[in-house]
Amino acid sequence: MKTRITYPIALVLGFVSSLLLRNWAPYRVVITTLSPIVKSLGVFILFPLVFVLALSAIASLRRHKDTFLVFASTILWALLSALILSFAGMGIFLIKPFGITLTTVGGGTLSPSFFNFANLGRYFISDNAFHQFTLSSATLLPILVVAFFIGIALRPDKEAIRPAYVVVNSFGEVMIRLARIMTVWGALFLLVISAEWFMNYTIADFLQINDFWLLIGLAIAVVATLVVLLPLLYGILTGFRGGNPYRIINGVFPAIFATGFSGSVLYGTTPLIALTQQNLGSRKRALGISVPLLTIISRAGSALIATLVSIGFITTLQGAVPSLQVMMTVALFSALFSLGASFSPGAELLFIFFMLFRAISAPALSVIEGQLLLLLPLLQILGLSLDAVVIAFGAAFSSRLTARDDAIGVIPPAQKM
Repeated sequence: MKTRITYPIALVLGFVSSLLLRNWAPYRVVITTLSPIVKSLGVFILFPLVFVLALSAIASLRRHKDTFLVFASTILWALLSALILSFAGMGIFLIKPFGITLTTVGGGTLSPSFFNFANLGRYFISDNAFHQFTLSSATLLPILVVAFFIGIALRPDKEAIRPAYVVVNSFGEVMIRLARIMTVWGALFLLVISAEWFMNYTIADFLQINDFWLLIGLAIAVVATLVVLLPLLYGILTGFRGGNPYRIINGVFPAIFATGFSGSVLYGTTPLIALTQQNLGSRKRALGISVPLLTIISRAGSALIATLVSIGFITTLQGAVPSLQVMMTVALFSALFSLGASFSPGAELLFIFFMLFRAISAPALSVIEGQLLLLLPLLQILGLSLDAVVIAFGAAFSSRLTARDDAIGVIPPAQKM
């Protein structure tokens, strides 16, 4: 059955089951027990999958002399999307400026632990290359570095190397198949994950958010990103010859659901790889680099949400709409901080908020903690879902640039997932 059918069904079943059985103790025990297991299964094969795919992709890119093109286009997409979406958040705020009600309803305090960037260097090079495979389960950077070095040497420019190149390419196809299998089973995983999300975040919690214009602004931000901003940016960068951009969203929306409700871009990476290859026709040698690399350096959707909400908080704290210079500074720094937010998985939005408000005023963060805790589940699911869309567009963009003809992405409907 198509994932575009099974994933929405799983989402509906998760919502209905939590709506009806939320207060039944055995149900809560089962869901809270299964959810961590399911999330672990979702990323269980990700690291070896990405290593083999990246290794195969680097060797193939070296063969076709497209290595610089794919890396440069992926980084360009990450930077442009972060800047454009961040400033779009500022523009959406200017349509109807609003303040955000400060409350202590959320309770508790925010005390997340973020990645120490002083240790970033060891993610690139360690004393032993084998240590790279166990160095971190929070980022794909260490294994991408190893794959890059081995892939460079795997270029099939000598007869003795060609058998190894063929074997690695075959293993790459195996990993693509494995990603498809996990994506199909991912519908069952989404059922459990969404059930837990709806069990913990009820309609009553949503109704406590009494900032009408904030909700309208978030809705406009999501729609504008999906309908206008990303399709337009993709069209401009591809010279409007990259195919229908809305087909990209339609092709990967199961991965968007998986990313948003799991609260993890890494969890959504496996279905993103499978769906961009199967439904969008992205080339393996491009997506093997662009998707993993974008999971590291791209959180443009989170930057958009952070910019919009941060300016709303600043308006409340100052008692007036901040100056254009302040808003542009917030947008610029949101884009900048989003580039490193992936190293704090599951807390990307909090990382951006903390960095922003530490720059503004240390006491300001303690003032907004209650309302931020109340808003966080909604903001996080929106931000991470948009992040998944940005990654899918980036993979399609890089793949389009490596195409030698106009047939890229033409997938018969019967072969789509």
